Amino acid sequence: MLKRLILCGMLASLLWTSFAVAAPKEMSLRVTDPGESTEWTLGTVNTVKWSLRGELGRSATIRLQRQGWVLARLTLAEAAPLGTDRSGSYKWNTPPELPPGGHYTVSVTAENGISDMSGEFKLVAGKTPTTQIALTDPPKGGERWTVGSKVLIRWTFTGSPGQTVKLALIQKQAGDVIPLAASAPIGVDGKGSYEWTVPSLKPGTDYFVGIASNSNAFYQDMGATPVAVIAAK
Repeated sequence: MLKRLILCGMLASLLWTSFAVAAPKEMSLRVTDPGESTEWTLGTVNTVKWSLRGELGRSATIRLQRQGWVLARLTLAEAAPLGTDRSGSYKWNTPPELPPGGHYTVSVTAENGISDMSGEFKLVAGKTPTTQIALTDPPKGGERWTVGSKVLIRWTFTGSPGQTVKLALIQKQAGDVIPLAASAPIGVDGKGSYEWTVPSLKPGTDYFVGIASNSNAFYQDMGATPVAVIAAK
């Protein structure tokens, strides 16, 4: 009887040990740099850093995003070494032609799909001229547009943001994006414009004008204050 108890105890201990060895390890990945207070200078080498834990694979995909009325995304590396000793990093020569400003984030995704995204950070201008698109006033915001009337949307641009732009009205509360033009010429000598007849939209005071390059969504702008759409008299 004693031998049976000892044998059963040894068997139970062996099964528990096997289960413990086979149990999956905790896995995690966290982007540590850039952070919310980070500023990357355009045209210089900047470093993405992350911490990791567990068996995540050997490589990672790294992407740059900028959240606006159009989501802009750029893949920095498709198979960067994931790292060792619970940390990894990737040096990236930040292109000088990206537009300066905020709302940039970096994401790191391991082979097994575990990922993390940094806080929003800024790109600041370096020594080279910048490329960007900016709405002018009007329609930066604050205007009143009557249904059926014609309005002129103006913008400026620097560098080479592309040959055409798309324009839209964004109603933030409803989450609607109303196309104004799918492919308007960018303009000449750093200036562009587009005349638009206001259709039968629902009257409201929360319409924002958006503009973005068709060739590179990083080049975009949106009015800081809303435009009011009012019914025709």
